[in-house]
Parts: sequence; C-alpha cells; structure tokens
Amino acid sequence: GTGPMLGWLVERKIAPHIPVLDKSGRNDGTWTRADFEWDAENNQYICPEGQTLKQFRRNYSDPNRGPTGKGVAKYRGLKHICQACPSKQHCCPNMDFRSITREEHEDA
Repeated sequence: GTGPMLGWLVERKIAPHIPVLDKSGRNDGTWTRADFEWDAENNQYICPEGQTLKQFRRNYSDPNRGPTGKGVAKYRGLKHICQACPSKQHCCPNMDFRSITREEHEDA
C-alpha cells in the first residue's frame, strides 16, 4: 500500500512526490476527519469543540485481527462527552461517539 511505501521513502530521507488521495470526505453534512486537529505530541485528535479523541487500544494475539488491522490506529472520543456535546448532530449523529482511523505512515 501507499502508506508503507511513503514510510520507506521517509526513513531513507527521500522526498516523496506521490499524490495521496484523501478518502475521508463525507457527503452527509457531518464533520470530516480534516475538521479534527492532529496533535502528534500527545498522540490524539482534537475535535472542533476542543475535546480529545484518544487512541483506542485492545489486545489481540494477532495484530492483523484487530478492528483496524496492522499499521492502523483507531482514535475515539468518550461516549459521555460525545453524548452531551452541543455539536453531536454535526459529528456523530448515528453513533455514541466519534472515531477516526490513522495510518502508521500518514505523516509521510
């Protein structure tokens, strides 16, 4: 996939010139992943309302069996925070909380 290839180039200090397609857009009027700020220092996303989405971890004997697979991390908000949020209808109207996935080499 493109993510591992970008990581390979960056590790070797080669400037990648590969177009990356952002498939996170939405057409239902809710916030896209681009509306959330990535906070690399704290390994979290920050929603437009200022709440944090922390990495969701679950132990699996095989990392490829997890909810996202190998090389992908899942971030999510806390249910009680999202349920009480005044912007819930713009964020996650049909879910209890907002979640976002992030590829391992996304910064490349």
